[in-house]
Amino acid sequence: MRLRRLDLNLLIALEALLTECNVSRAAERLHLGQSATSAALGRLREHFDDPLLVQVGRRLEPTAKALALLPKVQQTLALARELVEGPAAFDPATCERTFTVAASDYVIAVLMPLLARVLAEKAPKARLSLRDLPVPREQDVVSEALEYRRCDLVVVPERRCNAGFAQSTLLEDQWCCVAWKGAQAYRGGIGLDQYRNAEHVVRAFADGRSLGMDAMHLNEIGLARNVAIRVESFGLIPEFIVGTERIATLFRRHAEQMAQRYPLALWPAPVDFPQAVQVMQWHPYQDSDPALAWLRGELLGIVASLSK
Repeated sequence: MRLRRLDLNLLIALEALLTECNVSRAAERLHLGQSATSAALGRLREHFDDPLLVQVGRRLEPTAKALALLPKVQQTLALARELVEGPAAFDPATCERTFTVAASDYVIAVLMPLLARVLAEKAPKARLSLRDLPVPREQDVVSEALEYRRCDLVVVPERRCNAGFAQSTLLEDQWCCVAWKGAQAYRGGIGLDQYRNAEHVVRAFADGRSLGMDAMHLNEIGLARNVAIRVESFGLIPEFIVGTERIATLFRRHAEQMAQRYPLALWPAPVDFPQAVQVMQWHPYQDSDPALAWLRGELLGIVASLSK
């Protein structure tokens, strides 16, 4: 069947090519020869008047137009498959797919080991791929993760949500201060003056920007910290606190985990930080994906169990 001179079968090839970014792997996925798949790519390039995939070093990278097309093609094909096959009943015990989730190492540390146990018990053939939140293009972490990095799910602070994607509140937490148990200066807690004057360890992206919600709030209220050390992972922060008088501002759930492995003292923050809310987002075309709906439900169940 053709629509405006495009063979609609080529949409299946387009999805495979843009998902794999590799002609050989796309050919295997389509059960076609490599020459036939290359020919399909040529016809798609001609129709869309765009190279779609371009050579960058030894790999193929999608063009901007290709990245805009992919979610629309996926949504179209998902609806077509549902129309033809009917909604499939999902059985986690037989699920063999890989779930790709992007989140901060805080969310990964607090929730993902529990999710991995759920998968081991209920979906033992499934796999979990965890990615750190990417450095965003144009300040949009969600689009970067879901469209450019092709993740199934991204978990971000509420203030970083993208209204163009489906979402559900996942986790709420409080901020607290963390110091070494042996630090004499903080035996009675951490006051505001101590907070201002202490050396801080903070989490920052690879390009040096500190985009944490704590940093944003402090900037908004005009409170400057004496940042001594920046690291790319929350999990590294205790290494630079123990044995010193440095402090850090962390999510309480994560800090409590760390205190089980390091000699850390947790104190209320002397700053009135807002509630820390983490939201999971996914592409609207995946709303009807029963496997991802199941995964989201399991994550919500895990969080509910933590609150009991």
